[in-house]
This record gives sequence, C-alpha cells and structure tokens, in this order.
Amino acid sequence: MKKIFSLVLVLILVCGMLVSCGDPVAMIAKADAALEKAPYSMTMKINFEADNKELNDILSLMNMEIPMTVDGKNIAMNMSVDMMGYVIDADMVVVDKVLYYDIGMIDDRVKIKAEMNEEQYADFMKENNAQITVDPMDFGKLTVEDKDGKKYISGGEIGEDGLEKLNEVMESSLEGIDGKATVSNVTYGVTLDKKGRYEAIDMTCVYNITAADITSEVTFNMVAEFSYDNVASVEIPADADEYEEVSFDELLS
Repeated sequence: MKKIFSLVLVLILVCGMLVSCGDPVAMIAKADAALEKAPYSMTMKINFEADNKELNDILSLMNMEIPMTVDGKNIAMNMSVDMMGYVIDADMVVVDKVLYYDIGMIDDRVKIKAEMNEEQYADFMKENNAQITVDPMDFGKLTVEDKDGKKYISGGEIGEDGLEKLNEVMESSLEGIDGKATVSNVTYGVTLDKKGRYEAIDMTCVYNITAADITSEVTFNMVAEFSYDNVASVEIPADADEYEEVSFDELLS
C-alpha cells in the first residue's frame, strides 16, 4: 500500500510541472496562495486499464479514490483498496506533528501513532501537499484557454527528464511484481475556477508495461478535484488514547 500511495503522490507532484513561463505562472501562483489561506478538500481518483486481461486484473487492485483534507499544518486522508473481495481501509491524520494511522481489514484493526520531529514533519507534508512542483522546464509547450470565466491550462511536449520521472515512479509501484514501464503518451490539464483557485487536475499516461512475463499497453488516469466550501477542520481522532505509540520510522516501515 505504501508504494501505491507513493505513486499517487508523485504523480500529483508531476502535475505541478504545469507551472511554466508566461501567464500560467501568475495563475498557478494565485492558486497556490489560495491553498494556504483556508482549509480545502481534494479527492483523487486513479484508474488503470490494460489491454491484457491478466495484467488488467492485477493493476485494477490499485484503482481507488483518495479523499484528503488539508487544514493549515494538519492533514487527513483515507485510502481504501479492494484486494480480491477483502477491503483494506486506512486513515491517516496529522495534527500537531503527530501522525495517527488507523488501518483495518475485515474485522481486524490496528491503530498506531507516532510523533514526528521537525525534519520528518517537513518531509511528510512536502510529499503530501498538492502545491509541490518540479522543474517547469520538463514541459516544452503550455496553452491557456479562457471559457465561462474559468482557466484551462494544458501541458504538452514533455521532455526526457519528465518522462524518466514518470517511468521511475511507475516502476517503483510495480516493484512487487518485477514490472518495467515505458511511458509513450502524456496529457495534462489544470482547471482554475472563477476565483483563480484549483478546481481540477487531470492527467493521463499511456505506458508499455511488462510485468509477470506479460507485456501490455496500460492507460493510467488520475483526476484530482478540489473543494473549498464547508470543509471540516482536521482534528485528533476521538479515540486517540487507543492508539499504540511507535516510532515514526516503524510506523511507515
């Protein structure tokens, strides 16, 4: 699950490459600033489709929705995965640099918590924040369209560095099944609402993947949808006293 989670987060990071030159810079900067001013929620939807049934059955286990709430320095998210009829559900909450981790499968639940130092907290929030950006030079072309008061930013002509990052993160997620990946097509889009805030990020990548002696064309799609209205604050779990305390490294091992 940790590798699946890392895949989603890094792909969000790659979406941040849409900050480039010209008008998109100011647009994205304004949208980033809005995320810092008030709590927001974001739901990520990820979907894999392979043209080989056997590989499709394997990758479909990673299809999921991940709701997330960011409230200043605190964050909460949920991951739910259906593993052949068995649902694994995990909640992660960070409040005052303490990470609460609640994971359950069938009737069994494990609740643990870990205090983070400043460096661990900074790294955790950096990896789990939608504002993360990478080198804007990875894109060779950006277009901006204005429609009904909204801005639509799309990126194209991604360079070799960007393609390498996408290949690395996909292969990392497939490490458990010895997978190799080569991305052949990438499309990105960012929608900003009438107030200039993030409304949606959409990314589709087409990969040639070899895993478990199977080669297949795989389409990966990720959509992140943002909301700023009636967002509940992130708070310590009501049953926090029931969580077993462990070290931060042990919690994420």
